[in-house]
Amino acid sequence: MARVSVVGASIAGLIGAREIASAGIETVVYEEHREIGIPEKCDGLVSAAGISELGIVPPSNTIQNRMTRARFFSPFMRKEVIIDAKKQNVIVLDRSRFDKFLAEMAAREGAKIELGSRVSSIQQDPDHASIEIADSETVESDVVLDCSGYETFIRGGGLVLQAGQYLVYGTWFDRATVEVYLDPVEAPGFFKWVIPISSDVAKIGVAGLGINTFSVLDAFVEEKKAVPIRKSGAPIICSGTAKRFVEGRVVKAGDACGQPKPTTGGGIYTGGYGGLLAGRAIREAIEKDDMTHLGEYEKEWRSEFSDEFRTQLYARNVFSKMTGAQLDKLFDMVNSSGVAHKISEEGDFDRHSIAIVKAFGIVNLFSTLGIVITNEIKNLVA
Repeated sequence: MARVSVVGASIAGLIGAREIASAGIETVVYEEHREIGIPEKCDGLVSAAGISELGIVPPSNTIQNRMTRARFFSPFMRKEVIIDAKKQNVIVLDRSRFDKFLAEMAAREGAKIELGSRVSSIQQDPDHASIEIADSETVESDVVLDCSGYETFIRGGGLVLQAGQYLVYGTWFDRATVEVYLDPVEAPGFFKWVIPISSDVAKIGVAGLGINTFSVLDAFVEEKKAVPIRKSGAPIICSGTAKRFVEGRVVKAGDACGQPKPTTGGGIYTGGYGGLLAGRAIREAIEKDDMTHLGEYEKEWRSEFSDEFRTQLYARNVFSKMTGAQLDKLFDMVNSSGVAHKISEEGDFDRHSIAIVKAFGIVNLFSTLGIVITNEIKNLVA
């Protein structure tokens, strides 16, 4: 009987396992932690439409909140841009409960889950792929789906940002509004964020190049007179994808191959989509006894997201070079041009290129800000 080993009970891994097991293929998920969804490394912001595309209807107890607005603050908080997000139907997932729900879905299709099983290496030959568990037990499979996370991405040469993430009690925020603070000094190359989950509890975080994320968040907590309930840290992948998703009988999806969005590091939709396509390709390859079908997964994912990721990476390149003064000017231009309203009406939370192109399309934006851009970026607004 054909067998597939899935490394990591992440969103990508569990969705992939669901797809593979549904065909009656022996599917075993190996998760290093003893509880799925713990530790919680993601703040769970995603659109309901994106989740639906993954073939998932999340139970009500996995949805912590719904967002209807986003407020972007300039470096010195003298200016702000407000985006109406009602049409984008953005939800906040309880990632711990949501991941457990995905595990239940995979189990219903016949997948087995081995908790407390750390995979230390993955090997392959022309006829098999194998994993080594805790440097002692070797398990052979027809295919290995590697969804082991950012560690695999780093080993492959990928870049990550360290992020600090707190759960806090506070009263300064609006329950239905995401807050984003842009500051090239405090959070160079990224930003600080607030994601409410109730009227007085929120997830806050920050990432940036060469900063002490906990010090930044501690200062923010003090400024807002908030009370920390939980403190944690987790890397954010925002540098684009690995060069290859498929090598022989080893297939990577999710964080393991850099599928989170370059703008925010969010990977629920894009990484989950990777797991979905990877699972279907593995299923087809085994059913037809032809491993060349594995390559269809990477082709399909890149066809869906390559242009989107390219646009997001261009935008990151521009924003990472902007000074506080330039960001203030940008906020003025966005507000005076009506771009915020256009993004509210036409934006897509899971595909940021729509908002990026509209922002970049402001007349004389770059010359006004004194930014020299490449021809590739000029082509975005052509």
